[in-house]
Amino acid sequence: MMSFKEAEARIKAGEKLTLEQVFGPVDPDDLPEPERSVVVVRYQGRIRWHCSDRDYWILDHKKCDQEWRDCGFDGPPFDPSFRGGMEVVDVDNAEAFLNLPDNNLLSFEWLRKTLVEAMPSAQSWWDVGYLFPVAFVDFDHKRFAGFYNDGPRLERYVPDGWVGEFVDFANTYPEEIFPVADKFWIVDGVDLLHVLNERGQKQVDEAARKKKA
Repeated sequence: MMSFKEAEARIKAGEKLTLEQVFGPVDPDDLPEPERSVVVVRYQGRIRWHCSDRDYWILDHKKCDQEWRDCGFDGPPFDPSFRGGMEVVDVDNAEAFLNLPDNNLLSFEWLRKTLVEAMPSAQSWWDVGYLFPVAFVDFDHKRFAGFYNDGPRLERYVPDGWVGEFVDFANTYPEEIFPVADKFWIVDGVDLLHVLNERGQKQVDEAARKKKA
């Protein structure tokens, strides 16, 4: 498995890479809880794509730690070497946070190319779910939306003055916040996410029919 930066550089240079080269051999059953997660960020009017450890996106670790204590548990103290020592990520330190070496910046083109190459064999969203964002972090409007099937509830731990919500931001956020042009899964007017969901539903329906037979 190569780093995201290396993969992006090689693709930009014109090299055609397979998913196995980029991500290494992966069993689809292991994909729902990846070590790293993709997150879409709105900052200074621009949409950016990042990939890092999911804990990076617990913006307010103080609130997370307090919740552990409220439940009667002593969680580990915040590690000052973690994400540049930023215990709370807010608008005032957003740029430093987004530029951290471990907070990999992904290109829109790389995400789209990887998804398009995977579509012929992908049977449902689950086969390529690791490409899709688990959260939308809007530093311009202090709003955090999470949408994922498991893992820490990221939207619960946002700084004071922010709104945290669990919502399907890919389909519900308005154009002025998350423009269609910035959604890598919409290619030539075709919503590939919708296509993947339809494929998955077809599999579910087929399995149900076989069970009744």
